[in-house]
Amino acid sequence: MKRILIADGDGRERSSLAALLRNEGYEIDEAATEIEAMRLMGEHVHDLVLTDLCAPDCACMGLLHWIREHYPRVDVVIVTAYGSIDCVVRTIKAGVLNYLMKPVDGDRLLQLVREAVLRREHDLKSLRRVNEPYCYLVDRVVGVSRSMEKVLETALRVTDVEAGILIHGESGTGKELIARIIHNRSASRRKREFVAVNCAAIPNDILESELFGYARGAFTGATRNRMGLFEVADGGTLFMDEIGDTTPQFQSKLLRVIQEKEIRRLGDNERRSVDVHIVAATNRDLRRMIGEGTFREDLYYRLSVIDIVIPPLRERREDIEPLVAYILQDINGRLGREGKTVSDEAMVVLATYPWPGNVRELRNSLERAAVLSAHPVLLPEDFPLAFEHYLRHSGDDGEDIVPLREMERRYLLKAMHRYNYNQKLVARKLGIGYTTLWRKLKTYEKDYNSFP
Repeated sequence: MKRILIADGDGRERSSLAALLRNEGYEIDEAATEIEAMRLMGEHVHDLVLTDLCAPDCACMGLLHWIREHYPRVDVVIVTAYGSIDCVVRTIKAGVLNYLMKPVDGDRLLQLVREAVLRREHDLKSLRRVNEPYCYLVDRVVGVSRSMEKVLETALRVTDVEAGILIHGESGTGKELIARIIHNRSASRRKREFVAVNCAAIPNDILESELFGYARGAFTGATRNRMGLFEVADGGTLFMDEIGDTTPQFQSKLLRVIQEKEIRRLGDNERRSVDVHIVAATNRDLRRMIGEGTFREDLYYRLSVIDIVIPPLRERREDIEPLVAYILQDINGRLGREGKTVSDEAMVVLATYPWPGNVRELRNSLERAAVLSAHPVLLPEDFPLAFEHYLRHSGDDGEDIVPLREMERRYLLKAMHRYNYNQKLVARKLGIGYTTLWRKLKTYEKDYNSFP
């Protein structure tokens, strides 16, 4: 049976289209958001996508470009109430099969769907192999976990919110990437600058001049006027990472800028208006710092009108395998080498390591392994820290060393027993793909009954 994805933020319209197509015998998946549509495309193979995730500024282009990049052989039909010439031209150039205006002519839609499904069937028959991705990819944020899906849903929902946004997360979780998504998808700010500053990396006595700028003669060495980052980001977004590392004195000045939308360069009496959306981030507990008197409560409530919390990688291990694939693809492209891959044994090792440095540490480990390893398939020993952790937590004390294959068998069977042989849950807990787990268990299935 042919499967069609309907992505429409209007539940009534979505249900109407779904009912029409189900009556014709099609299987239908329904999505109300971009992220939900991406997830469903990863879970099932679709023959056609009908989308109305559109707006007067042609916001549907994000989903459309994603589909064109990851599922180039799946046709997309825009079904919308917005029919500007500019939007039609842009979507057609991007590869849309057709563009239908609401209210939809049912007969016309069914004819178009039948033609698209037949063309898809012909294309699939001509392929020797179909390799469909199974994860979402939004502006370099990759994963399959529900927790990160919620983060992305929130980020995409607040792209045009002018209130303060505070992103919480450990170092290396990708806070700046989420801030860039908010900026890049903003209708009013994406054409202006995105400026990032790490407040922890700049001494507080210099941070003020970096952000607000300075006038000639303001201090020794100030030989000319200099524009600060607030002015550079005017009309755009200023991402202030590690905001918790600033002093209360600086916080007071920042609060004044937010309230008055004006800055004054150091050593200058002239006030300058700035229109900047501040997205801040921290890996510290700002509420505790408020209680300790090291962070201003009034600034906190200005910055955290909307909170986004990014979970650490150890709490979303199912994202490790798609992250490894995506990062390695990027590394291989930059190094200009033949694609290196990770062995199944190494993937289990990577999935069991807690990654205290999160995605940044994972990327560094993969880059090191790709550069130093002499073989095309990366092995567990190419990741020394993760491999040492794996050995230390696999029941071996180093004296009674067993082959890695046997160690992996014990580990997988122990996980199956612990989670009541629920393969999907085990794959998620181990951070490996369901297909990878199934293949390994087929190898070890004779041991199921003997495992205590």
